[in-house]
Amino acid sequence: MQRLRLQDIVLLLNIALTPVLFMLVVTFSSIIGLTIEGFIILCLISLLFDYSRMLTKALVLPIVERFRKIPAIRESPQISVIIPAHNEEKTIAACIESVLENRYPWKQIIVVDDGSTDNTCKIASSYGNKITLLRRSKSSMKAYALNYGLQAASGDIVVTVDADTIIAWDFLSVVAAYFNDSRIIAASGNLRVSNNGSNLLTKLQSLEYVIAFDIGRRLQSFFNTLLIIPGAVGVMRKSVLESLGGYDPFIGEDFDLTLKMHKVKGKIIFMPEAYAWTEVPENWRSWVRQRVRWHRSQIRMLIRHRNLFFKRRFGPPGLIGAPDMLTMDVLMLIIRPAWLSYFLLTSSNPVLSWLIVIALYAIMELQTSLSAISIVEYPQDMKYWYLFPVTLFLYRPIYSLVRFYSYVSELIKPSKEW
Repeated sequence: MQRLRLQDIVLLLNIALTPVLFMLVVTFSSIIGLTIEGFIILCLISLLFDYSRMLTKALVLPIVERFRKIPAIRESPQISVIIPAHNEEKTIAACIESVLENRYPWKQIIVVDDGSTDNTCKIASSYGNKITLLRRSKSSMKAYALNYGLQAASGDIVVTVDADTIIAWDFLSVVAAYFNDSRIIAASGNLRVSNNGSNLLTKLQSLEYVIAFDIGRRLQSFFNTLLIIPGAVGVMRKSVLESLGGYDPFIGEDFDLTLKMHKVKGKIIFMPEAYAWTEVPENWRSWVRQRVRWHRSQIRMLIRHRNLFFKRRFGPPGLIGAPDMLTMDVLMLIIRPAWLSYFLLTSSNPVLSWLIVIALYAIMELQTSLSAISIVEYPQDMKYWYLFPVTLFLYRPIYSLVRFYSYVSELIKPSKEW
């Protein structure tokens, strides 16, 4: 008899825990005098939008992943890797080396030095004819550097890699295997955190990159609603990229391009096996600046592509993906606290009611973490899963405030810097 893997054991545990944990919260509610109807009303928003999503991640997605087939390479297209770099002397060598070490033979490496004032160009030039090195004066947008590199790209497939990111030795082979399917026009790699043991903040981001980005993108890819192909490890067919005019000069050019690609009705997927590692901010100030930049561009791109919403001709990305992002990322920042605040202020026992809500979200955070452990190929990627209470009580509340500030700031005064 085949032995159960750790992932299978965790999945079975998560399935068994689901009704038990939920009934514990309901039972606790009844003990303090809250009726079933009162519990449902108090937690209605959480149950409809958050708990249902957690159940999909905890119960449905792990089963779907076990039946997902990993493609094999049938053809070997030429792949052009574009690395835009501005003052990346500390990381550019490791990035280039990771691409060179890929065993895939049909590759072209293009490094675009975007007006660096440090030793980035000198380090890149040391690789000689192993790479194509392009230099340009500093631009105000990353998109200009990418488009400059695109002009020199000879491959059928274009991979963009940030200069502070390294890719796995088989990354390009995985890309080639997936892109044997002619329906696929773009794909996202699977990002992990390279400096994940530096401090508490990097550990929390490491956990986030698995739970929110990896597991979230698997779910979106399954429903064909993946809206963001990250520039750090993005893959596109060159013919489609050129037909769309390349990258538009916006902050959030990766999000913008993904939405444009959805409008040409191509298949956009997530590649769980295409691993890459990137450095994340190690202090809260840098982290806030990064997230403000991300979410200011997010709200701007949603406004720019507002014709995507509820358009039948755009399929699931317009009917489900864009409305879901607007609802969960933007509107719920106001709806969730407003709903809970109203019932807590009118409750005869607000402290106990608040404990019920906390217990429900603690269950969701725990089960989502267990879901990730049951799905990921390497369980050590979830070695910080025990930090889920810190994520729930510290990281997510701070992140919500940062997102709210970002959206409001962008609506009031749009930003233009890279």
